[in-house]
Amino acid sequence: MEKNTLHRKICHLLFFLCIFSAVLNHTIARENNKSSNCQVDHPHRIRRIGSVIDQSSRVGKEQKIAIQMAVNDFNQLSNCSKLALHIKDLHGKSARAASTVAAVELIKLKKVQGIVAALTLEEATLVTKFEEVANTPIITIGSAAISPSLLLPQPPSVFQLNTDIGTRMQCAAAIIAQFRLQKVTVIYEQSNSFYADSRLTKQLSASLKPYNYDVELDLVFPSLFSLPEPGAFIEGELNKLRSKSSGIFVLVQSSLEFATVLFEKAKKVGIMEKGYVWIVYDDIVNLIESMEQSVIQNMKGIIGIKTNDEEKGKPFQDFSVKFRRKFRSTYPEEEHPYPSMYALRAYDATWAIAKAMEHSKGKINSSGLINHLSSSDFEGLSGKISFKNGKLMQTSTFQIISVTGKIYTEIALSSPELGFSMDLGDQERKGTRRNTNMPKELDLVHWPRGVQTVPKERKVKIGVPVRAAVQEFVSIMYDEEKKITYFGGFSVEVFKAAVNLLRYPFPYDFVPCNGTYDEMLIAVYNKRLDAVVADMTILDDRYDYADFSQPYMDCEIVMVVPAKKDLRSSIFIVVTAFEWKLWVVMAALSLSTGAIIFLNEHANDNPEFGGSFPQIIGSMLWFSVTLLSFAQRESIKNNLSRFVLTVWLFVIMIVTASYTAVLSSMMTVPRLQPSIVEVDYLQKTNAIVGCNEEGFIPRYLTDTLKFKEENLKKIGSLSDYKEAFEKKQIAAAFFISPHAKLFLANNSKRFVIAKPSLQVGGLAYVFPKGSSLNADISRAILNMKQRGEINHLEERFLFFSDSSSSDQHMDDLSLYLSHFSGPLIVSSVTTAIVFLIIVVRVIRKRWSIHDSIQSSLMYRRISRWAAFLLVECHARFYPGYFGASIIQRQNNLTNIVSEK
Repeated sequence: MEKNTLHRKICHLLFFLCIFSAVLNHTIARENNKSSNCQVDHPHRIRRIGSVIDQSSRVGKEQKIAIQMAVNDFNQLSNCSKLALHIKDLHGKSARAASTVAAVELIKLKKVQGIVAALTLEEATLVTKFEEVANTPIITIGSAAISPSLLLPQPPSVFQLNTDIGTRMQCAAAIIAQFRLQKVTVIYEQSNSFYADSRLTKQLSASLKPYNYDVELDLVFPSLFSLPEPGAFIEGELNKLRSKSSGIFVLVQSSLEFATVLFEKAKKVGIMEKGYVWIVYDDIVNLIESMEQSVIQNMKGIIGIKTNDEEKGKPFQDFSVKFRRKFRSTYPEEEHPYPSMYALRAYDATWAIAKAMEHSKGKINSSGLINHLSSSDFEGLSGKISFKNGKLMQTSTFQIISVTGKIYTEIALSSPELGFSMDLGDQERKGTRRNTNMPKELDLVHWPRGVQTVPKERKVKIGVPVRAAVQEFVSIMYDEEKKITYFGGFSVEVFKAAVNLLRYPFPYDFVPCNGTYDEMLIAVYNKRLDAVVADMTILDDRYDYADFSQPYMDCEIVMVVPAKKDLRSSIFIVVTAFEWKLWVVMAALSLSTGAIIFLNEHANDNPEFGGSFPQIIGSMLWFSVTLLSFAQRESIKNNLSRFVLTVWLFVIMIVTASYTAVLSSMMTVPRLQPSIVEVDYLQKTNAIVGCNEEGFIPRYLTDTLKFKEENLKKIGSLSDYKEAFEKKQIAAAFFISPHAKLFLANNSKRFVIAKPSLQVGGLAYVFPKGSSLNADISRAILNMKQRGEINHLEERFLFFSDSSSSDQHMDDLSLYLSHFSGPLIVSSVTTAIVFLIIVVRVIRKRWSIHDSIQSSLMYRRISRWAAFLLVECHARFYPGYFGASIIQRQNNLTNIVSEK
C-alpha cells in the first residue's frame, strides 16, 4: 500500500514538471520569435538623434559626454531600435544664427528625428519657423528658460528640460528681502539671444516688486569671447560700478569663463570685501564642484542659488563612475571630472527622446513622437521627467549656499511653494505654511574676510512734516551751532521704539518735508520717499496711494465747542444724592436697629414681657416705629443696647457726612454743557468753524459735512484755537480726538466735546504699496501695545489731563450702595447677633412646656375647624359628590366641636 502511494506521488511530480517545461519552452519561443520578428520586420531600424552644443565650454563638454552615454546605454538595452547620434559643435560661436543654422542642418542634412540642444527657448522657436523642420521635436537643456511671451509663444514641438528663470528670480528676490536693501545692481553677460537678455532685468524687477525693492543699476557685459582684452575691460567697468553701486549685486546670467574673470577682477577692485553682497545663479553655482580652487577662493563670500540634487541613488552613483572615467579620457585637461546638473539633464533629455522613438513603431511620425514626448513619465537622474505644455513639471528646489573658500556651506533649501527651510521634505509632510524668512537669518553666510555682519545698506528716506498740526506729535528743531536737525514728538518716538524691536539693522534718515500730509503721501507713491512718519490718519481714499501700518493710536473726528455752565436745579435733588437702593437699605437698617433696642430694653425691665414666638416677632415690627421717640425720651440702660446704638450712630455719621458733601457739590458746582450740540445748527447759521491747516479735516468738512469753503477757518497751531474762540472768530472747531484731548487738557474748564463723533482709521505710518517693512513695523507696534510701551510714551509726551475728561462727565455724582457696603455690613451683622441673643433669652425665660402644649392644641382645633368648613363648602356646591353620609358625619363633628 505504501509503495502504491509513493508511485502515485512520483507520477504526479513528473506530470507537473512536464507541464512547467512546456510552458517555459513556449514562453522562450515567443520571446525568440518576437526578437526575430523585430529584426526581420525592421532589420535597419535606426533612429537618428541630433545634438547642438558648445564643446569649448565646460557645460558643453559635460553635455556631450552625458548624451553619448545615454545613446550607448539605450542601444545596449534596446532590441528593436538603435540610436545614431549626430553632434553639431558651435566652437564657441555665440551668434544666434549659428545655433539656429546648426539645428536646421541636423534636421535637413542628417535627417535627425529629434534634437537635444543647449538652445534658448527663442532659438528653438526660430528653428520651428522653417517649414520643412517645423514639427521636429527639440528638447532644450540650457541653463534657464525665459517664459514665453505673447509675441513669441512656445511651439508644441519644443520642450524645456531646464528651470524657468522666473522661479530662480523669485528665490533671489526673497534672499534680497532678507537684507532689507531696496536697490540692487543686476549684472549679466550677453548671450546669443537679445530677446532673452532684454527680459532678465524685467523678470528680476517683477520678482522684487512685492518686496518694494527695485533694480538700481543694470550692467551688461559683452560676451567674453568677443572682447579683445576681457580682463582690462571688466576691471574698468567694475571700477565705475564701485562708485555708484548700492552694495548688492546679482549675477543673473554668465558663462563659467566670464564668471571666473569677473570675480577675479571684483576681488581686485575691492567689491568682494566687507559691505558687499553677491548673489549668483545656478548656471555658475551648479558647476562649483568642477571649479579650480583659485576660482572658489575669489568667490568666497557669495550667496549661491544651486539646483538641488541631494537625492542621489544608485543609478546616479553608477552614472557618476562611468561619467568620470569617460570624461577623463576625453578631456584630460580638465582637472575635476564630476558631473553637474547639466550632464544629468542632458542624459535625461536623450533618454526621453529615445523612449518616445521606441514607442513609435515603424516609420516615425513627427506628431506621434511629440505626443509620446508630451506623455513622458519616468524617473531620471535629475528627477522626475514629465512635461506639461512643453515645460518640465518637476518642482524646482534650490539649495541656498555660501561659498567658504574651500567649497561651500548649505544655508537653506528653497522652493516656490514652501519658501525657505532646512528640510523641505519634512516641512511638506507637516503641511507647514510658506516660510518667507531664511533660517537663522543669514547667520551661516561666510562673508568676505570672515566678517559676520550684514553688508552696508542704503538708508531709507523717511519724510517728517515740518508744518505738523500738533507739535506734541511731531516736532522738528534745528541746532544752529551743531548743524543738526532733531526730530521728536510722540509719533516719532513710537516709530523709533518700533524700529528698535526689528530683528535686523534698519538704517534710515528722517527728511523734513514742507508739503501737506497728502503731498507727502503722493511722494511715497512716486518713490521720492520710502515712508512717512507723522500723525497721519488712515482714510479709505489714501489707500489708493500707499499702505498703512498698524494704528499706534485710535482716533475719531470730534467737534469742540465753548462750554456753558448749568447749575443742577431739581425739586428732588435731595433725593438724587443717594441711589434708591441705598435709601431702602438705610431705612431698613434704622428700623431694625430701633426695634432691637426697644425689645432688649423692655425684655429686661418687664419680666412678664414676651409670650409665644409669633407674639415676639409681632412686637418687634410694631415697636420698631418708636425708635426715634424712644431714643429721645428714654435713657438706654442695657449695655447690649448701647453697643448696637453705637455701631448704628457710627454708620449714620459716615453716611450723613457723605450725603452733605455730595449734595453741596450737586447744588453748587456747575456742569459743563456744550453750547452747540448739532452740526446742522452751524450749517444753518453759516457759522465759521476752525480746523487744522495741514490735515484731511478741511476736505472732510466740505465733502462729507457739506460746509461752505468760506465758512472754514484754517488754524496752523493748536494753541491758536483758544484765541480764535475768544475773539468769536469761530463757533466750533473740528479735531481728531488725540488733538482734541491735548487742547482740552489746557482748556478743560472752557471747552467741551459735543457728541456724536465719527470713527476713522486711527493714526499710522505710511509705506509704499507691498512694502515688507510695513508688516515688520506693524508687528512691532502690536508688541508695544501688548507690553504697554505706547501708553508709557503717551504719558511722557502728550500730557493728557484726566480732569479734562472727567469734567465733561460729572453728570452723575450720586452715591451708591457699594460705596457704603463695609459699614452697612458691620451694622447689619451686629444687629443680627443682638437679635439672636434676645430671642434666646426670651425663649429660656418664657417658653414653658405648658404653653407649648396649649399652643399645639389650639393649632389642632383651628386646623379641624378649617377642614370642616372646606367639606361643607364642597357639599353645598357638589352634594352628589360627597353623599348623604358624609354630610351627616360633618354635622355630627360640628356638634361635637360646639359642645366642647
